[in-house]
Amino acid sequence: MEMKALLRGSSLLVMAASAATLFGCAHYEVNTGRGNIPGHYIRYEMQEADRAVEAARAAGKDKTCPAEFKQADDAKNHAYDVFRACHTEEGAALAKEATAKANALCPPVAAAAPVVPEPVSEPAPVPAPVAPSDTLTVTPSSITKGESATLAWSSQNATNCEIQPDIGPVPLEGSMTISPADNAAYTLTCSGAGGSAKSAANIAVIAPVPVVAPVLVPVVPAAKLCSPAVINIHFDTNKYDIKPQYHDELKKLADFLMEFPNAKGVIEGHTDNVGDMAANMKLSQRRADSVRNYLIDKFGIASDRVTAVGYGPKKPVASNKTREGKEQNRRIESNFTCNSK
Repeated sequence: MEMKALLRGSSLLVMAASAATLFGCAHYEVNTGRGNIPGHYIRYEMQEADRAVEAARAAGKDKTCPAEFKQADDAKNHAYDVFRACHTEEGAALAKEATAKANALCPPVAAAAPVVPEPVSEPAPVPAPVAPSDTLTVTPSSITKGESATLAWSSQNATNCEIQPDIGPVPLEGSMTISPADNAAYTLTCSGAGGSAKSAANIAVIAPVPVVAPVLVPVVPAAKLCSPAVINIHFDTNKYDIKPQYHDELKKLADFLMEFPNAKGVIEGHTDNVGDMAANMKLSQRRADSVRNYLIDKFGIASDRVTAVGYGPKKPVASNKTREGKEQNRRIESNFTCNSK
Protein backbone atom coordinates (compact mmCIF):
# COMPACT_ATOMS: atom_id res chain seq x y z
CA MET A 1 0.00 0.00 0.00
CA GLU A 2 2.79 2.37 0.81
CA MET A 3 4.46 1.59 -2.52
CA LYS A 4 1.28 2.33 -4.47
CA ALA A 5 0.86 5.57 -2.59
CA LEU A 6 4.44 6.50 -3.36
CA LEU A 7 4.00 5.79 -7.11
CA ARG A 8 0.76 7.76 -7.20
CA GLY A 9 2.49 10.71 -5.58
CA SER A 10 5.38 10.54 -8.04
CA SER A 11 2.96 10.54 -11.00
CA LEU A 12 1.20 13.60 -9.70
CA LEU A 13 4.54 15.31 -9.22
CA VAL A 14 5.59 14.56 -12.85
CA MET A 15 2.24 15.78 -14.17
CA ALA A 16 2.56 18.97 -12.15
CA ALA A 17 6.12 19.53 -13.43
CA SER A 18 5.04 18.91 -17.04
CA ALA A 19 2.17 21.37 -16.70
CA ALA A 20 4.53 23.97 -15.23
CA THR A 21 6.99 23.40 -18.10
CA LEU A 22 4.29 23.79 -20.76
CA PHE A 23 2.94 26.88 -19.04
CA GLY A 24 6.44 28.46 -18.93
CA CYS A 25 7.16 27.56 -22.58
CA ALA A 26 4.10 29.07 -24.17
CA HIS A 27 6.32 30.37 -27.12
CA TYR A 28 7.79 26.96 -27.81
CA GLU A 29 6.69 24.03 -29.92
CA VAL A 30 8.01 20.56 -30.63
CA ASN A 31 11.29 20.77 -32.56
CA THR A 32 11.07 19.16 -36.02
CA GLY A 33 14.84 19.30 -36.36
CA ARG A 34 14.78 21.25 -39.67
CA GLY A 35 17.10 23.95 -38.39
CA ASN A 36 19.61 21.60 -36.79
CA ILE A 37 18.69 22.98 -33.37
CA PRO A 38 19.08 20.36 -30.56
CA GLY A 39 16.39 19.78 -27.94
CA HIS A 40 12.81 18.59 -27.83
CA TYR A 41 11.31 22.10 -27.95
CA ILE A 42 12.13 25.19 -30.03
CA ARG A 43 10.75 28.71 -30.29
CA TYR A 44 7.77 28.63 -32.62
CA GLU A 45 9.00 31.79 -34.49
CA MET A 46 11.87 29.77 -35.93
CA GLN A 47 9.77 27.01 -37.46
CA GLU A 48 7.06 29.54 -38.41
CA ALA A 49 9.64 31.26 -40.65
CA ASP A 50 10.64 27.89 -42.09
CA ARG A 51 6.97 27.06 -42.82
CA ALA A 52 6.36 30.44 -44.47
CA VAL A 53 9.37 30.01 -46.80
CA GLU A 54 8.32 26.48 -47.76
CA ALA A 55 4.73 27.64 -48.39
CA ALA A 56 6.08 30.34 -50.73
CA ARG A 57 8.21 27.74 -52.49
CA ALA A 58 5.17 25.46 -52.89
CA ALA A 59 3.25 28.39 -54.39
CA GLY A 60 5.97 28.77 -57.04
CA LYS A 61 7.15 32.16 -55.81
CA ASP A 62 10.77 31.00 -56.04
CA LYS A 63 10.17 31.10 -59.83
CA THR A 64 7.85 34.12 -59.99
CA CYS A 65 10.10 36.45 -58.01
CA PRO A 66 13.36 34.58 -57.46
CA ALA A 67 15.39 37.56 -56.15
CA GLU A 68 12.85 38.41 -53.43
CA PHE A 69 12.39 34.69 -52.55
CA LYS A 70 16.14 34.29 -52.05
CA GLN A 71 16.17 37.31 -49.72
CA ALA A 72 13.40 35.72 -47.56
CA ASP A 73 15.16 32.32 -47.52
CA ASP A 74 18.50 33.95 -46.59
CA ALA A 75 16.78 35.90 -43.80
CA LYS A 76 15.32 32.65 -42.40
CA ASN A 77 18.70 30.88 -42.50
CA HIS A 78 20.37 33.87 -40.81
CA ALA A 79 17.74 33.76 -38.03
CA TYR A 80 18.55 30.07 -37.42
CA ASP A 81 22.28 30.90 -37.31
CA VAL A 82 21.71 33.57 -34.67
CA PHE A 83 19.37 31.32 -32.67
CA ARG A 84 21.87 28.46 -32.85
CA ALA A 85 24.50 30.80 -31.33
CA CYS A 86 22.29 31.02 -28.23
CA HIS A 87 20.95 34.49 -29.11
CA THR A 88 17.42 33.27 -28.59
CA GLU A 89 15.46 36.50 -28.58
CA GLU A 90 17.46 38.05 -31.43
CA GLY A 91 17.07 34.89 -33.52
CA ALA A 92 13.31 34.85 -32.86
CA ALA A 93 13.01 38.51 -33.92
CA LEU A 94 14.93 37.82 -37.14
CA ALA A 95 12.70 34.80 -37.78
CA LYS A 96 9.64 37.07 -37.56
CA GLU A 97 11.17 39.38 -40.17
CA ALA A 98 11.87 36.39 -42.43
CA THR A 99 8.27 35.22 -42.03
CA ALA A 100 6.99 38.68 -42.99
CA LYS A 101 9.23 38.73 -46.12
CA ALA A 102 8.07 35.25 -47.17
CA ASN A 103 4.39 36.17 -46.70
CA ALA A 104 4.83 39.39 -48.72
CA LEU A 105 6.49 37.77 -51.75
CA CYS A 106 5.21 38.53 -55.29
CA PRO A 107 2.35 40.90 -54.48
CA PRO A 108 -0.34 40.91 -57.18
CA VAL A 109 0.11 43.61 -59.85
CA ALA A 110 -2.85 45.82 -60.51
CA ALA A 111 -4.12 45.55 -64.05
CA ALA A 112 -3.17 48.50 -66.21
CA ALA A 113 -5.94 50.84 -67.16
CA PRO A 114 -7.05 50.36 -70.76
CA VAL A 115 -5.57 52.85 -73.20
CA VAL A 116 -8.23 55.01 -74.73
CA PRO A 117 -7.15 56.22 -78.16
CA GLU A 118 -7.24 59.94 -78.68
CA PRO A 119 -9.77 61.20 -81.15
CA VAL A 120 -8.33 61.69 -84.59
CA SER A 121 -8.76 65.24 -85.82
CA GLU A 122 -9.23 66.09 -89.42
CA PRO A 123 -6.03 67.37 -91.08
CA ALA A 124 -5.91 71.12 -91.63
CA PRO A 125 -6.42 72.13 -95.21
CA VAL A 126 -3.19 72.76 -97.13
CA PRO A 127 -2.92 76.47 -98.00
CA ALA A 128 -2.59 77.42 -101.62
CA PRO A 129 1.02 78.16 -102.72
CA VAL A 130 2.05 81.82 -102.57
CA ALA A 131 2.73 83.53 -105.88
CA PRO A 132 6.43 84.45 -106.36
CA SER A 133 7.74 88.02 -106.69
CA ASP A 134 11.06 89.44 -107.91
CA THR A 135 12.99 92.68 -108.48
CA LEU A 136 15.74 93.60 -110.95
CA THR A 137 17.93 96.75 -110.91
CA VAL A 138 20.93 98.03 -112.85
CA THR A 139 23.38 100.57 -111.38
CA PRO A 140 24.18 102.97 -112.90
CA SER A 141 21.42 103.08 -115.47
CA SER A 142 23.68 104.88 -117.97
CA ILE A 143 27.32 104.15 -118.80
CA THR A 144 29.90 105.17 -121.37
CA LYS A 145 30.72 102.42 -123.82
CA GLY A 146 33.47 100.25 -122.37
CA GLU A 147 32.48 100.93 -118.75
CA SER A 148 30.69 98.46 -116.44
CA ALA A 149 27.46 98.42 -114.43
CA THR A 150 26.05 96.15 -111.72
CA LEU A 151 22.95 94.05 -112.32
CA ALA A 152 21.28 93.00 -109.02
CA TRP A 153 18.18 90.90 -108.37
CA SER A 154 16.18 89.15 -105.63
CA SER A 155 13.08 86.96 -105.41
CA GLN A 156 10.57 85.56 -102.92
CA ASN A 157 8.60 82.27 -102.99
CA ALA A 158 10.45 81.16 -106.13
CA THR A 159 12.37 77.99 -106.97
CA ASN A 160 14.27 79.12 -110.10
CA CYS A 161 15.17 82.35 -111.89
CA GLU A 162 16.72 83.40 -115.20
CA ILE A 163 17.82 86.68 -116.81
CA GLN A 164 17.64 87.43 -120.51
CA PRO A 165 19.16 88.26 -122.90
CA ASP A 166 22.39 86.28 -122.97
CA ILE A 167 22.62 85.46 -119.23
CA GLY A 168 20.31 82.49 -118.53
CA PRO A 169 19.66 80.72 -115.18
CA VAL A 170 20.81 82.60 -112.06
CA PRO A 171 20.53 82.08 -108.26
CA LEU A 172 17.35 83.24 -106.50
CA GLU A 173 19.24 86.41 -105.53
CA GLY A 174 22.59 87.91 -106.40
CA SER A 175 24.47 90.46 -108.51
CA MET A 176 26.87 90.52 -111.45
CA THR A 177 28.94 92.97 -113.50
CA ILE A 178 27.83 93.70 -117.08
CA SER A 179 29.47 95.68 -119.89
CA PRO A 180 26.95 95.86 -122.75
CA ALA A 181 28.13 97.34 -126.04
CA ASP A 182 24.75 98.99 -126.75
CA ASN A 183 21.56 99.96 -124.97
CA ALA A 184 20.02 96.85 -123.36
CA ALA A 185 16.77 95.77 -121.68
CA TYR A 186 17.18 92.92 -119.18
CA THR A 187 14.27 90.77 -117.97
CA LEU A 188 14.25 88.65 -114.76
CA THR A 189 11.77 85.74 -114.72
CA CYS A 190 11.30 83.73 -111.50
CA SER A 191 8.97 80.71 -111.14
CA GLY A 192 7.60 78.76 -108.18
CA ALA A 193 4.70 76.58 -107.05
CA GLY A 194 2.43 79.62 -107.04
CA GLY A 195 3.21 80.78 -110.59
CA SER A 196 5.83 83.13 -112.05
CA ALA A 197 6.90 86.80 -111.87
CA LYS A 198 8.84 89.16 -114.15
CA SER A 199 10.90 92.31 -113.64
CA ALA A 200 12.77 94.49 -116.13
CA ALA A 201 15.70 96.92 -116.01
CA ASN A 202 17.16 99.04 -118.83
CA ILE A 203 20.64 100.46 -119.31
CA ALA A 204 21.76 103.17 -121.74
CA VAL A 205 25.21 102.97 -123.34
CA ILE A 206 26.69 106.30 -124.46
CA ALA A 207 29.47 106.63 -127.02
CA PRO A 208 32.67 107.96 -125.48
CA VAL A 209 33.66 111.60 -126.10
CA PRO A 210 36.63 111.84 -128.47
CA VAL A 211 39.84 112.64 -126.65
CA VAL A 212 41.68 115.69 -128.00
CA ALA A 213 45.43 115.52 -127.58
CA PRO A 214 46.69 118.40 -125.43
CA VAL A 215 49.06 120.98 -126.88
CA LEU A 216 52.36 120.67 -125.09
CA VAL A 217 53.87 124.00 -124.12
CA PRO A 218 57.53 123.95 -123.16
CA VAL A 219 57.98 124.78 -119.54
CA VAL A 220 61.14 126.52 -118.41
CA PRO A 221 62.30 124.96 -115.13
CA ALA A 222 62.14 127.42 -112.27
CA ALA A 223 64.36 127.53 -109.24
CA LYS A 224 63.24 125.28 -106.41
CA LEU A 225 64.00 125.26 -102.73
CA CYS A 226 65.23 121.92 -101.43
CA SER A 227 63.73 120.82 -98.13
CA PRO A 228 66.15 120.06 -95.28
CA ALA A 229 67.30 116.47 -95.72
CA VAL A 230 68.85 114.21 -93.14
CA ILE A 231 71.86 112.41 -94.57
CA ASN A 232 72.07 108.90 -93.21
CA ILE A 233 75.44 109.38 -91.49
CA HIS A 234 75.89 108.57 -87.82
CA PHE A 235 78.88 109.20 -85.60
CA ASP A 236 80.17 107.42 -82.55
CA THR A 237 80.06 109.35 -79.28
CA ASN A 238 82.61 112.21 -79.29
CA LYS A 239 83.74 111.26 -82.85
CA TYR A 240 83.58 113.20 -86.14
CA ASP A 241 85.37 110.93 -88.60
CA ILE A 242 83.24 109.56 -91.50
CA LYS A 243 82.99 105.77 -91.58
CA PRO A 244 83.44 103.97 -94.95
CA GLN A 245 79.88 102.59 -94.93
CA TYR A 246 78.54 106.16 -95.32
CA HIS A 247 80.46 107.00 -98.51
CA ASP A 248 77.48 106.02 -100.69
CA GLU A 249 75.27 108.52 -98.85
CA LEU A 250 77.76 111.31 -99.50
CA LYS A 251 78.03 110.30 -103.18
CA LYS A 252 74.23 110.78 -103.50
CA LEU A 253 74.63 114.33 -102.16
CA ALA A 254 77.58 114.97 -104.49
CA ASP A 255 75.56 113.66 -107.50
CA PHE A 256 72.78 116.04 -106.55
CA LEU A 257 75.17 119.01 -106.39
CA MET A 258 76.66 118.06 -109.76
CA GLU A 259 73.15 117.79 -111.27
CA PHE A 260 72.44 121.31 -110.04
CA PRO A 261 75.79 123.18 -110.47
CA ASN A 262 74.28 126.45 -109.26
CA ALA A 263 72.90 124.98 -106.05
CA LYS A 264 74.31 126.32 -102.80
CA GLY A 265 73.58 125.39 -99.23
CA VAL A 266 74.57 124.46 -95.72
CA ILE A 267 75.81 121.24 -94.11
CA GLU A 268 74.53 121.16 -90.52
CA GLY A 269 76.22 119.12 -87.78
CA HIS A 270 74.31 117.95 -84.67
CA THR A 271 75.09 116.06 -81.45
CA ASP A 272 73.26 114.43 -78.56
CA ASN A 273 73.31 116.01 -75.08
CA VAL A 274 76.16 113.91 -73.66
CA GLY A 275 78.89 116.22 -72.36
CA ASP A 276 78.88 120.02 -71.87
CA MET A 277 77.51 122.53 -74.35
CA ALA A 278 80.84 124.02 -75.47
CA ALA A 279 82.32 120.61 -76.29
CA ASN A 280 79.21 119.59 -78.22
CA MET A 281 79.23 122.84 -80.22
CA LYS A 282 82.84 122.17 -81.28
CA LEU A 283 82.09 118.51 -82.04
CA SER A 284 79.09 119.34 -84.22
CA GLN A 285 81.14 121.91 -86.15
CA ARG A 286 83.86 119.33 -86.78
CA ARG A 287 81.26 116.84 -88.03
CA ALA A 288 79.84 119.40 -90.46
CA ASP A 289 83.35 120.36 -91.60
CA SER A 290 84.30 116.72 -92.18
CA VAL A 291 81.32 116.24 -94.53
CA ARG A 292 81.99 119.55 -96.34
CA ASN A 293 85.67 118.70 -96.83
CA TYR A 294 84.75 115.20 -98.07
CA LEU A 295 82.51 116.73 -100.81
CA ILE A 296 85.19 119.18 -101.83
CA ASP A 297 88.12 116.75 -101.74
CA LYS A 298 86.48 113.61 -103.19
CA PHE A 299 84.05 115.06 -105.73
CA GLY A 300 85.49 118.46 -106.59
CA ILE A 301 82.53 120.49 -105.32
CA ALA A 302 83.43 124.22 -105.25
CA SER A 303 84.11 125.35 -101.69
CA ASP A 304 81.97 128.48 -102.06
CA ARG A 305 78.88 126.33 -102.70
CA VAL A 306 78.93 124.55 -99.34
CA THR A 307 78.93 126.06 -95.84
CA ALA A 308 79.37 124.06 -92.63
CA VAL A 309 77.61 125.03 -89.36
CA GLY A 310 77.54 123.16 -86.03
CA TYR A 311 74.45 123.36 -83.79
CA GLY A 312 75.51 121.00 -81.01
CA PRO A 313 72.50 119.54 -79.12
CA LYS A 314 70.25 122.56 -79.81
CA LYS A 315 68.08 120.89 -82.49
CA PRO A 316 67.32 117.29 -81.37
CA VAL A 317 65.01 115.19 -83.55
CA ALA A 318 64.52 112.48 -80.92
CA SER A 319 64.60 112.08 -77.15
CA ASN A 320 68.06 112.04 -75.59
CA LYS A 321 66.72 109.78 -72.84
CA THR A 322 67.24 106.62 -74.92
CA ARG A 323 70.24 105.18 -76.72
CA GLU A 324 68.31 105.10 -80.01
CA GLY A 325 67.25 108.74 -79.64
CA LYS A 326 70.80 109.87 -78.96
CA GLU A 327 72.00 108.00 -82.05
CA GLN A 328 69.42 109.81 -84.20
CA ASN A 329 70.52 113.18 -82.82
CA ARG A 330 74.18 112.55 -83.80
CA ARG A 331 73.41 113.40 -87.44
CA ILE A 332 74.13 115.53 -90.52
CA GLU A 333 71.46 117.60 -92.31
CA SER A 334 71.69 119.48 -95.61
CA ASN A 335 69.70 122.50 -96.81
CA PHE A 336 70.27 123.73 -100.38
CA THR A 337 68.65 126.18 -102.79
CA CYS A 338 68.50 124.09 -105.96
CA ASN A 339 68.68 126.35 -109.01
CA SER A 340 68.30 124.83 -112.48
CA LYS A 341 71.30 123.75 -114.53
